[in-house]
Amino acid sequence: MRTIAVVGKNYGDEGKGLVTASLCSSFKNPLIIKHNGGAQAGHTVEDEGRGTRFVHHQIGAGAEYGADTLFAETYYPDLYQIRKEIEEFKSIFSVVPRIYAEEGCCITTIDDILINMAIETKRGKHRHGSCGMGINECSERIRAGYKITLKQIADSSYDGLRNLLVNIRKEYTLKRIKELKISEQNPYYSMIFDDNIVDNFAVEIKDNSRFIELVSADSTWLKRYDGLIFESGQGLLLDKDYTANAPHLTSSKTGITEPLRFLNKRSLSLQEAIYVTRTYVTKHGAGPLPYEINTSDWADLEMDMTNLPNEWQGDIRYASHGSTYDFLLPVTNDIKDINIKPSLAITHLNETNGKILFENESLDLKNFREIYGDKLQNVYISRSRSGIEKYF
Repeated sequence: MRTIAVVGKNYGDEGKGLVTASLCSSFKNPLIIKHNGGAQAGHTVEDEGRGTRFVHHQIGAGAEYGADTLFAETYYPDLYQIRKEIEEFKSIFSVVPRIYAEEGCCITTIDDILINMAIETKRGKHRHGSCGMGINECSERIRAGYKITLKQIADSSYDGLRNLLVNIRKEYTLKRIKELKISEQNPYYSMIFDDNIVDNFAVEIKDNSRFIELVSADSTWLKRYDGLIFESGQGLLLDKDYTANAPHLTSSKTGITEPLRFLNKRSLSLQEAIYVTRTYVTKHGAGPLPYEINTSDWADLEMDMTNLPNEWQGDIRYASHGSTYDFLLPVTNDIKDINIKPSLAITHLNETNGKILFENESLDLKNFREIYGDKLQNVYISRSRSGIEKYF
């Protein structure tokens, strides 16, 4: 069994879906493990040969090639949204993807999402850059002791599940909106008090729970797979502990922390950590973006159909990397606790004439290898939207 973590090097949108799906082709029976964040991820997999394109939110990137998906207990599934994604997947690939989960997975609730939307709306021009999917609010609720696990949902009747949601709303949600000073004038305020929304949510998530099979995911169960691929959400510069970018952060660990914890618990080790970056840097959401560049004259820049302008994150922005000196600093910090060299996957080479853009220079692959070759285990590259190849 080979174990690989796929991690975004920057602010997300680097091409983690492309890399994860491409890795699946090197295994007979791979398992994709989702371990951080939730449905806010948007990992695109295109196959020019098939003529298919799918944006993965909760289904593992590579399921179209037969890979199964596992939700680790540190992942926050959105059961309300998952049916739509599965139906869309089936309409394209004519199969229902196999999704497993650890029993302790905690779901995001409708109140998490409504509070998230309310507080971001309240912030106005000072938004944190949230996707409005309730991930941080889910984390806050769990920390306060009001979690709802997939096991609880499986074991509950509809009425029991509704009562659980109503009790959390009474005991926690109302205190939370007061703490955040969300007023009655907020467009989402009345929805938090709407009983019909809770009723509909309970019905939907109870029904949608049938799409997920709960498993122990112990070392014996994992032996059915020859490859474990940890598909991370967001990027290292959005990690909850990357304080330099606070408050514009996600509420999860975006690097190898959770994959290592998952593997250590089962007496397994991580064999390769692949950090994904475009030849440049992107950011979709609020917050500082060093070395931001104007793309108006960038003739080869392709429209990013996965990151179109939206209410919550605005326009996608572009930047060069900083200096060659600090290029790998977030990576070396993330990997400091294990004794392996990191790997790198460089995507979107077709948009920059095969060069990696830095603040004061551009490096072709040959010069890049001269600088970083001895610091990296492997380097993979992508010259198109379909697949990666090993460069060295």
